[in-house]
Amino acid sequence: GYLAGCATLAGLLQIVAGSAGMGKLIRLVPHPVMVGFVNGLAIVMFKAQLTHFQSAGKFLSAFTPEGAATYGCTLLTMALVRFGIPKLQEKVNAAKAVPPTLGGVVLTSIMARVFKWPLKTLADVAGAETFKGGLSVLPKIGLPSSVWTPFVNAPLETLRIILPYAITMAAVGSIESLLTLQLLDGIIDDGTRGSTKREVIGQGIGNLASGLTGGIGGCALIGQSLINAQSGGGVSRLSGMSMAMFLALGIVACAPLLGQIPVVALVGVMLLVCQSTFSWGSLRLLGKVPNLDLFIISLVTFVTVKDDLAKAVLIGTITSALGFAWKQSTTISATISQTKLDPP
Repeated sequence: GYLAGCATLAGLLQIVAGSAGMGKLIRLVPHPVMVGFVNGLAIVMFKAQLTHFQSAGKFLSAFTPEGAATYGCTLLTMALVRFGIPKLQEKVNAAKAVPPTLGGVVLTSIMARVFKWPLKTLADVAGAETFKGGLSVLPKIGLPSSVWTPFVNAPLETLRIILPYAITMAAVGSIESLLTLQLLDGIIDDGTRGSTKREVIGQGIGNLASGLTGGIGGCALIGQSLINAQSGGGVSRLSGMSMAMFLALGIVACAPLLGQIPVVALVGVMLLVCQSTFSWGSLRLLGKVPNLDLFIISLVTFVTVKDDLAKAVLIGTITSALGFAWKQSTTISATISQTKLDPP
């Protein structure tokens, strides 16, 4: 019951931090920490997708109808997104209007429906109630009574409970979003840089609105951001806004249709995102960069997978600073000389 209040407070903290210009502190994060963050996040996303290939804790057999359909649909989606639709777009100009990810998911969904593949759909996983559509799914403005009542009865006690989690939520959300912002700046490389101040304040406003409507809050989606950039929309602020508006429109007007999308079709897209997110170039750095940088990359990757992003970035930045200080201290040299002066 405290989650919505926590999201609201986290949003307020982010607005204050962004207004104070604290987003600029992300520039202190060393490059090895950035690489470790990207690799760790790719591994986390990859592990999350593996659950969709399991049943009762075991991986599906490719020789069963369900397993063959699951693995086949995933591979088909990946092949269409990476090879099929881009090749079609090279020959047919009209096809360029459809992003490969959208086209791949739509085509595999149609094939799964026509051939009646035994696949779990979004409605099967989330429940038919989630995809019933209509205006009734729109949230109501205002904190849920389960949150508002504790604030009225025991405001200080409620604040004591949610404040640590709100600070953690605000910190993790801001760090991940700002690191994603830096990553996209490097990918797009159009000579401009995103505003860290606007990023943090904007996210704070979003979390504040989410909390006030009973939502759980959130932060930047590196997967969706990469898809936007790779589809050509990453250079425009309208890309993220369009995604949000079409998602809301789809939930209200086309929810039953969206609910028929096979989950593994989206898994195929996410696996490609994982492949694009992981910094494969870091594997070629073995033996070419200082051992300290390799250690920091590995450390941040491990902590990101095992614990969370905030701890990983903090530990990686401190380790990098200590390593730099040690390196500087070992290279300091001094020259002692004596000069004999004759008395007058």
